[in-house]
Amino acid sequence: MFSDLVGSTALSASMDPEDLREVISSYQKCVADTVQRFGGFVAKYMGDGVLIYFGYPEAHEDDAERAVRAGLELTAAVGSLKTHAPLQSRVGIATGLVVVGDLVGSGASQEQAIVGETPNLAARLQAIAEPNEVVIAEDTRKLIGHLFELEDFGATNLKGIPGPVRCSGRTAPGFCGKPFSMLFTQAVHGACRTRRGS
Repeated sequence: MFSDLVGSTALSASMDPEDLREVISSYQKCVADTVQRFGGFVAKYMGDGVLIYFGYPEAHEDDAERAVRAGLELTAAVGSLKTHAPLQSRVGIATGLVVVGDLVGSGASQEQAIVGETPNLAARLQAIAEPNEVVIAEDTRKLIGHLFELEDFGATNLKGIPGPVRCSGRTAPGFCGKPFSMLFTQAVHGACRTRRGS
């Protein structure tokens, strides 16, 4: 899973650095607290982005469902944070095989190396989500079955990801506007279509 704070560049231009640090810290704590309740593991903070693993270091049979539920809950929780400015987030979720290796780096920057397409796919899916949306890959969608009501929006291409990606989805509960958001599912077949017709 990859979570990102929406509009952080605009926030940095309009806020005092100390206030911005407080906002980002509140966001990161909210993400960490939320995903940990669902068994997620915060692997890395990257500015206003957070990389989270489900299924590592401890695997659960329902890790895909846990990740989607955590993503929906964290977008709602971030939106309700009391900070200097209203906040929104985006989440991308992908499921796949990865290899977790030895620790790399040193000191505070030390982390476990991970090899595989899955974290990159999650980050790319997050990047195309609208505010307060959770975007999932096809393998994740298959694992969650019909637990979530999703709407199909067609297909698009993601930078650095081969082949078109089908779109469908839903937003976090409690947000006004359209009842569904985009969830992206990797398409094996089919032509690339415009993501949204209206």
